[in-house]
Amino acid sequence: MPRIVLHSPVGREAPHAEGIAPLRDPRGNRVAFLFNGHVSVMPFWRRLEEEVKLRCEPGVATTVVKPNPFAPASASTIKELSRADLALVGVCA
Repeated sequence: MPRIVLHSPVGREAPHAEGIAPLRDPRGNRVAFLFNGHVSVMPFWRRLEEEVKLRCEPGVATTVVKPNPFAPASASTIKELSRADLALVGVCA
């Protein structure tokens, strides 16, 4: 039987700095979510937010759902979310 070899479509991993600090404990901190709002992923994203809020116990949680899934987030939205200690950003957000 022939051998199957799998290759990563991403290629080689980019070099990175050694000793990168781990994320700070999000409990009590500000957590932000930016989601593109596409209906096909809405149930997953809601569940992700619920889990993060349940397990990480943030002091403040901000959620932004873009009105247009195909347009980039506005500069004002990015500025608002940059105040968070941890931001979770969905694909194409």
